Amino acid sequence: MIRYVLFTLLSLAGLGLITPVSAQSGKSIHRFADEVFPRFDTLNNVVYGQAINLKGQSETLKLDLFLPEKGDTLRKRPLLIFIHGGGFQNNDKVGAFSSMVCSSMARRGYVASSINYRLGLTASKSDTAYFDALYRAVQDAKAAVRFFRKNADLYGIDPDQIFVMGSSAGSKTAMHLAYLDQSEVPSWVDTKRLGTLEGISGNPGYSSKVRGVINCWGAMIDYRWMQPGDAPIFNVHGMADVTVAYDSSFSYHGFRHGSTILYDHALKMGIPTGLQLFEKTGHTLDNDKVKQQAALGEISHWLFTQLLQNEPKNGPEVFKWSTEVQQLTHLDSTTKDPQNAILFSGSSYIRRWTTIARDLAPIPIIHRGYGGAKLNDFAYYISRIVKAHRLKAAVFYVGNDIVGVLVDKTPLQVLNLVKNVTRQVQAIHPDLPIFWIQVSPNPKRWPVWDQTSAANELIRQYCEQTPNLHFIETAYTFLGPDGKPIPSLYDADTLHLNEAGYKRWAVIIKKSLMVLK
Repeated sequence: MIRYVLFTLLSLAGLGLITPVSAQSGKSIHRFADEVFPRFDTLNNVVYGQAINLKGQSETLKLDLFLPEKGDTLRKRPLLIFIHGGGFQNNDKVGAFSSMVCSSMARRGYVASSINYRLGLTASKSDTAYFDALYRAVQDAKAAVRFFRKNADLYGIDPDQIFVMGSSAGSKTAMHLAYLDQSEVPSWVDTKRLGTLEGISGNPGYSSKVRGVINCWGAMIDYRWMQPGDAPIFNVHGMADVTVAYDSSFSYHGFRHGSTILYDHALKMGIPTGLQLFEKTGHTLDNDKVKQQAALGEISHWLFTQLLQNEPKNGPEVFKWSTEVQQLTHLDSTTKDPQNAILFSGSSYIRRWTTIARDLAPIPIIHRGYGGAKLNDFAYYISRIVKAHRLKAAVFYVGNDIVGVLVDKTPLQVLNLVKNVTRQVQAIHPDLPIFWIQVSPNPKRWPVWDQTSAANELIRQYCEQTPNLHFIETAYTFLGPDGKPIPSLYDADTLHLNEAGYKRWAVIIKKSLMVLK
């Protein structure tokens, strides 16, 4: 009877009719965001193509499939293709990390697949040999993508939601599949011998385009192959990796641009992205299952945010405020900044602060808030906002990344975006004091105050550890004796501050700015 009830709940959830509830916690669980299926089914050694390998032999290309259990009624499910590592020389589609990932994705309601591809390097093991090996791997991976589009109905796959993920060499393959166009292939590559990137490994006539990429401890040869409008990317890397650099401090056979370079570039291109770094951790996260599980948690959350069901109706959010930011830059070109001015920028808490000059007098202010900014678009626009000014300091507040919806940023992703914005400002104004105002509590978003507090704490720690960076703690002034927000300090929307709230905010901010000489 218990199994029948669980089966019914999961089936209805697959149709989108209900959201199951965990009996243990009472917390709602959601398909794709959580592991809603207790079991999964597998299909092993499915042939997806055939190609000539380095030895001149015809090689059969195989994959394994992981699917939600047969009772699943949803017939158009996102697909995650996993590509194993091994330096293009060894390893197999069956591995501990690939199994961890694929089984978890199947339990979440995805279809997942781990693929084999042609391996091997020429005796020289030169950078050219590695590029040739990458090229062959990309050809095979593209054939796998086409295979699943060809057989989408058979396996219950949504052909518009195919993602690729890799480990090490597999990540390199996944990224170059997504971002390297034929016109960008270096002139020294022997394409007459290797053929086109699409290759002839199988399943012609179908697109090999993917919706997103997950890079685990991989690197690209040239990050500039990633252009506006390209697939989103999430990056995971150990900061003590001596095999593949997490930054660009060394090259692995021509693969120089690691996770932080790709993350920063994606933000500049307006491409949705995410990053998780592990300190004192090497390649493959040292095969530490706890760290790999932690990475999988961030990956699965980010992947959920990239699904079609969560796509903004009016296009990428990062471009939503382009008109307002253009107006700010026009204002910069038509007005003269006061001497020793402090820039205030960020989301609506800043934009709506119409009494800022009076409240912070006699401090000279440059007021540049816009819209309902989130940190990813703030990272996209920040250089335009700050570059025109000669500043004494900059004060930032962005409070819309954790609001109580399933596509909220995690505290870690909030921190990474704060770091990116900070680095961009410091690159333009190297010695500029920067202040991050604590994201404030408010009645409307009080249910997620614990998550907001976790993000605030990460930002506070980062500020304490970084020269010329300051954290302005303000939450206490908005909380009453019961530990909850004081209603009289907020507008009718229960989100934004009213005049009384701004006056309290101003007192703390003004006092914090006294550290400036």
